[in-house]
Amino acid sequence: MSAPDPLKRAHNRSRLRTIEPPAEGEAPHRRRRRTGFKSTFRPADANFFCWKYGVWYNLMDCCYRHDHRTYEGCAPCGQGEGNLRANADLYRRMRHLGDPPRLVR
Repeated sequence: MSAPDPLKRAHNRSRLRTIEPPAEGEAPHRRRRRTGFKSTFRPADANFFCWKYGVWYNLMDCCYRHDHRTYEGCAPCGQGEGNLRANADLYRRMRHLGDPPRLVR
C-alpha cells in the first residue's frame, strides 16, 4: 500500500484538537518544529513518496528495493513491505534488471 499524496491531503476543519495545559511543576509544552519535505523535486513517473527518506520515486522501485534488499535502509522498511504486499501481482509480472530473458512463443 502506498502512502497518500501529501500534497493532495484533505483538511478536516471540523475535527477538534485540544492541548492540555501542563501540570504544576512541569515544563511548559514545547511546540514541535514542523519539518518540510527533504526533496521538493518530483519526477514525471514518480507516484510514491517515501516517508523514511523524504523523496519521490516510482512505486515499483520501492517494491524492488525491499524485495531484493538492494539498499540496507530499504530492507526492513514497513512502508516498502506494505507496498510489496499490496502490489505483489503487478510486481511479479514485471521483468526486472538481472532477470533471465523471457522466451516469446
